[in-house]
Amino acid sequence: MSDWPDNLPGLNLKQALSQLGGKKALYVKLLGMFEGAHTGDVDRIIEAANAQDWTAVHDINHALKGVSGNLAADELFALCSALDQKVKEDNHDIQDELAAMPLAMSTLLDSVAQAKTLPVD
Repeated sequence: MSDWPDNLPGLNLKQALSQLGGKKALYVKLLGMFEGAHTGDVDRIIEAANAQDWTAVHDINHALKGVSGNLAADELFALCSALDQKVKEDNHDIQDELAAMPLAMSTLLDSVAQAKTLPVD
């Protein structure tokens, strides 16, 4: 791990690698899968919230919360967790979380791109 930083903005690399037994190549693969499958999730959550489709908000956010937690994407995970709790309680005052999510995702995707250039052997 010494050739990797402990953190990149939005990613706790030290925690992620600890969870994966130090398997850098696996982590980079998982980051690529995240990038391919979840890049548009924040936009989808916002669209669903604007349509007041709370089931869709919950479902999309819940999946994003899980994957962001598994990747140790701490900032996005915290926002998803807060949003998840509110929606479960039928509290639709989620403007703060929705407003912060695009920047958190953008920051995360920038760090994912950077992490994918780190040495894996």
